[in-house]
Amino acid sequence: MTATTDDRGAEMLAELAEMDLSAARHVHAQLLAATEAREVADLSRSYQRASRCVRQTLALKAKLAQDAVVHRIRTTPSPGTDWAAMQRDLIHCDELGERISVLQDAVGRLLYTEVSDAGTRRDLTERLDIELDDWIEEPDFTTADVDAQIRRACRSLGLTEDHVAEWRTLPRPPTDADPDLGDDDVNAGQPAAAPPAADTG
Repeated sequence: MTATTDDRGAEMLAELAEMDLSAARHVHAQLLAATEAREVADLSRSYQRASRCVRQTLALKAKLAQDAVVHRIRTTPSPGTDWAAMQRDLIHCDELGERISVLQDAVGRLLYTEVSDAGTRRDLTERLDIELDDWIEEPDFTTADVDAQIRRACRSLGLTEDHVAEWRTLPRPPTDADPDLGDDDVNAGQPAAAPPAADTG
């Protein structure tokens, strides 16, 4: 990937982050002005989604910047570069990403099994993302027992722990759902989810 491509990607993500933030501010202003309970509930969900978009875009922007730094160090290393430390950091980042993906997958399956309302599932998924923002700061986050972390997530989200032991065999929720579509609309004509890959955590 060329430096020009990297710069353009960073510019696009910066612009997208600004638009996401503008949207979140707009929805937040409407939320503060709302008085009807239904309107407040709808705008609260919209604000949560807009806020999540801001966080995701900023995370992508930070990842792109990190990748650019790593690429620059590898191609034009400065004297005294601590390759061992850099490699440990890269491995840690990979482990963080893998553990986050496993937890999101597991809790997503449990939500899809236990919670029938799509809007509630979206809200709880967003709450999980906020929880994970704090969990990744814990020193044993990537080495802790994954099933214990899933049970912790269930307690935090108000889910039962009845299906934790079998989460790997539960169906995955749709991944390409429009927020305004119900499960029947999303799943129409779609093949059944493939069996999950074995998890080594």
